[in-house]
Amino acid sequence: MANVIKGKEVAKFFLSNRPKKNLEANLSKPKLAIIRVGEDESEKSYERSVLTKLVPLGIDCESKVMDVNVSQDVFNQTFDEINRDPSIHGILLLKPVPKTLSLDHVIQTIDPLKDVDCIGAVNMARIYQEGPKGFIPCTAKAVMKIIEFEQIDLKGKSVVMVGFGMVIGRPLTLLLVEAGSTVTICNEFTKDLKKESSRADVLIVATGVKHLISASHVKKDAAVIDVGINVADDGRIVGDVDFDEVVNKAGSITPVPGGVGTVTTYVLAEHVMEAYELQNKLK
Repeated sequence: MANVIKGKEVAKFFLSNRPKKNLEANLSKPKLAIIRVGEDESEKSYERSVLTKLVPLGIDCESKVMDVNVSQDVFNQTFDEINRDPSIHGILLLKPVPKTLSLDHVIQTIDPLKDVDCIGAVNMARIYQEGPKGFIPCTAKAVMKIIEFEQIDLKGKSVVMVGFGMVIGRPLTLLLVEAGSTVTICNEFTKDLKKESSRADVLIVATGVKHLISASHVKKDAAVIDVGINVADDGRIVGDVDFDEVVNKAGSITPVPGGVGTVTTYVLAEHVMEAYELQNKLK
């Protein structure tokens, strides 16, 4: 039976080890602006989760909700007001936005110091450059935090990344390579996915395909990190990995829910606090 990596334990560990800052009395609290377009239930659920976890940490959260039929001009103008507001230290844009909207303006103009989930061109470019990074996409960083928590030395390890999206797969692959691992990139269409994935010491799956990975895809005692979020036929939230099968073969595994997603919200909180410190010149 695999060790089940609980996101709450990972988040608690890193929060308890984060250096405490003595803030000046005249400074406001860190503040996150959450931008949502429309009434998508999954986005509203994530918004509630962010509020539930960040507010107790001393982070103010302000939700800006726009109508699903908002025009491009109004959307851009509203974003500009938030982006210029000195009382706001971090911006979280809930995605996907309606297909009628383009994010080009957001990507090109968001303040890199407020871009806490790395949607802007500046922070994304820094991922692919040598040297210091800006803010890394929260989910990609959450996976790296889990690997660190599990004390997995990536040097020389065989890692298979199933999924190559802009938010998780691509930035995460570069971070894994920089850490010294050998990364094989696959997707749900890979011809012999079982052959590729079953060689992995660390298997990371981020495709959005329910139960794509079964026990036959997994090397015995491998670390399996499931980033997928899917809705099962009975309404349950499940991952890209068939947890009930794989838990009996893997060495360690993240559950869905309660795994990567929980750590992602912690990383978001960490980024907002770091943005606050940078903007107030506390670091």
